[in-house]
Formats: sequence, C-alpha cells, structure tokens
Amino acid sequence: MPTKLLKTSLLRQLTLFGMVMAGFSQVGWAQQDPQLSLFQQNTIFLNPAFAGFQDKSLVQLHIRNQWTGYESTNDGTGSLGTTILGASLPLGKWNTGLGIVYMSDKTPSGVSQQTIRLQMAYHQPLASGTLSLGLRAGLQSKSFDGRVYRVRDVGDPVVNTFSGRIVSQSIPDVGLGLVYAGTNWNVGISADHLANGTYTFNDPAIAMPLAPIYTLHGSAELLLTTSFDVIPFAQVRSYSGRVVPEAGARIEFRDMFWLGGSYRLNDAAIGMVGVSLLNNRLDLGYSLDYTLVNLPAKAPLTHEVFVRFVMPTMKMGTKGIPIKTPRFRIN
Repeated sequence: MPTKLLKTSLLRQLTLFGMVMAGFSQVGWAQQDPQLSLFQQNTIFLNPAFAGFQDKSLVQLHIRNQWTGYESTNDGTGSLGTTILGASLPLGKWNTGLGIVYMSDKTPSGVSQQTIRLQMAYHQPLASGTLSLGLRAGLQSKSFDGRVYRVRDVGDPVVNTFSGRIVSQSIPDVGLGLVYAGTNWNVGISADHLANGTYTFNDPAIAMPLAPIYTLHGSAELLLTTSFDVIPFAQVRSYSGRVVPEAGARIEFRDMFWLGGSYRLNDAAIGMVGVSLLNNRLDLGYSLDYTLVNLPAKAPLTHEVFVRFVMPTMKMGTKGIPIKTPRFRIN
C-alpha cells in the first residue's frame, strides 16, 4: 500500500494533470476507433504493452452501444455498436506477454469496420517498477453497404463506388505502446495506425487515410481506509489534429465492489459500477454515458458492459521424467 508521502506526490501529479486537461477545448468525434468509457478496464485494447502484464492470463468481452435509440432521417436503422474480444497470456520465462484483440464496429449509415491485432510485450524490471514495451500488428477492414449508405454531397466520388452494393477493403495496421508501472500506479503512451494505410476501394478518386491515434494514460490506487481505495484515472487522445481528454475516479471496497464516474470534455458525463467475483477471477463492469452536447443530433444515453475472466497462470517449462535402471529404482 502507498505511504503518506507517495499519496501526496501522486495527488499533486494527478491534480496538475487534471489542470492541463482542462485547458483543452478543441475536440472532435470523427475518430476511427471507438471512444470507450471503461477504457481503464480494457487495458490490452488501450495499450499493447499490457499484453501478459502482471503475469495474468485472461479473456474478456467489451460491448458498447452508442446513443441507444438513435434514429436519423438520413441513415438506415439500427444502433451504433462496438464489440471487442480480447485475450492475454504471460510468458514469464522470457519476461514477455502475448495478446490478441478483435473489434467490430457498426453504424446505421452502412459503414462498419473490423480489426484484428496480434500483440506482444516485453516486461523489464527497472528501478522500483516495471517497464513494458509493446507491439501490435494486424489488419483493419472497412466496409460500406451502399444499399443503406446515404451520400449527402452532390458529386461525391463515393456515389459510383458504393451505390447499391457492398464494398470492403483491408489494410495493414501497426501500433506501439510503452508502460511504466509501480506497485499501485501506472503511466503509459500508445500510438496506433502507424502503417500509413489508406482505403481506396480500387477507385483512384477515393482516398480515406487511416490516421494515427496517440493516447497518454495513467491511473493510481490510493488507500483511504483498510476497506476503501480510491483509483483516479485519466487519458488524453490525439487524432487528426484534435485532442480528447477524459478523467475520473472510482472508489473500491475490499477489492470486490466499485463505484465511479468520469467526464469526457465537450461530450458526456459518465457513471460506472463494477463487481469482482470468484476470488477476483471474474470482473464485471457497466457504464452509462449521458451526452451533454449537440443533443438534437444524438440520443442522450450510451451503455457499456465489460466482462473479464482471469485464468490460472500457465507455467512454461518442462518436467523431468523418472528413468528406471537395473541398479536404481525411482518410484
């Protein structure tokens, strides 16, 4: 548990970080990856350096339903939904970890994207903490269903390519991550979509670049009493010249129940709750976003559900086999 001096230092750093975040005001929402409210739970999606981190083998499911009940006079029917499946496996013998993440993201406008990434991280003890370096690589696919896709601009070159049919394309995707963690805190930075990929759908008139996304994130665990901890967390995402800061905290009771909230600048206030079962092997989380801006064009509520199961750690190695000889007998 942190000492009083450590808690004071962490509180000062988090206060300064919050003041810096409050200074950002240029925010946009045309990102190519989903903006998760429970990002601090889904660490292997957040940063590849968390693959196999802390010797935990796990599988997880993350579902986000954006603007539940959203309806548009221009687009098709249906919800804006994201599903993320992930798994992480530590290879302690080599101080490494492996991971895999699959994401599916759909919208009523007929646009969808899928991502599959293989991840690998190397964990190196450094000073009083652990430095982790991560790499992920895979494919990112985007598809358009021209039967429901609505073209709003006259003369848009996508008319001839998409109208009345389904088109799709997959391009390479590469990301990097760095995390430094102590006993009860971590900070990290990740960079995604570094392969400079561009969607063209075999049409020279169309160019949709997959823009890089950079994320700075951190969290800490501070002891309040013998039963309660407070866990502040924050992230800042940067993409296409825009900056999206978000910060919050949750209060945890005996590593079993937690309740918290956060705020995403110029977008939403977020409430969240969670529980840990089966001796902390099964983690369940739920969040509810309440949209605060541009309400006429959005539905007010967004829901997220997160499920993670931590498996027994697999031991990498070999076991000796007894050999019987005429002179010695090993039972």
